[in-house]
Amino acid sequence: MSKKAQIWSRTIAGNTHHLEVTGEIVRTFVWAVDGEEVLTRKTADDRARLESKDHGSLLVIHSGLGTPRRATYFTPEEGLAGLTGVGGVDLTPEPGSRAAAYERRVIEHPRRYALIETLGGVGGVLAGIVGAIVVAWIVARISLPDIDLPLPNLPDLPDLPLPDLPSIPWPAIPWPDLPNVQVPEWVKWVANHLKYVWPVVLAFFLAQAEIKRRRKHAEASGTSAEKSLPQAEKAADDASPDASDASPDGGDASADEGQRRGL
Repeated sequence: MSKKAQIWSRTIAGNTHHLEVTGEIVRTFVWAVDGEEVLTRKTADDRARLESKDHGSLLVIHSGLGTPRRATYFTPEEGLAGLTGVGGVDLTPEPGSRAAAYERRVIEHPRRYALIETLGGVGGVLAGIVGAIVVAWIVARISLPDIDLPLPNLPDLPDLPLPDLPSIPWPAIPWPDLPNVQVPEWVKWVANHLKYVWPVVLAFFLAQAEIKRRRKHAEASGTSAEKSLPQAEKAADDASPDASDASPDGGDASADEGQRRGL
């Protein structure tokens, strides 16, 4: 399999969904259901959304570096969930692919994955701060020329007499004395630095949600495999007694025939 091709597939509610993605920057998405092509789309979006009126929608996620992450299927009734990316059923990546390796790393090392994603949020905050400092440093060292723009002389507007409006006697409402509440210092610090804190917290919770999703997908795949295994064993057990019964009967029939012939 080429490194530039990623395949996902899974049977959901009796329908087999097959998705093939090719390309790195501008990707081509080919979605088929039960062997029939549903749609083909080209986009460079890292969160590509494939929508079909009859078959629901697919949300295909890639990293910022172009690494395939997951493909999630949403039924037509899950339209709102498909827009937010919550819920749905993950398709199974092809064994040995980059998406399969990513899923295995998330399941086997959840703490490391959560730490990497949280550090990514910290890195994004630091990158924004450093970028703002660099832009301010560049702007402070650029001397802009003074440009005198000729402005037209506008005539003075006359003063318009405004009527005296009567004052309304509003009633005085006796407000109770509220207690003096002292906010903890850490709450003040979080409130003052909320724009730097929330991306880190959001990255942490998104990582936890991704770990939960991957584990759920792995458990569902394992359950399907366990269900198919007993059925195969049962079919083998049903077939084996017939063969064993056939041998003794065949042997007795041959012995009786031999006795009648005098053998």
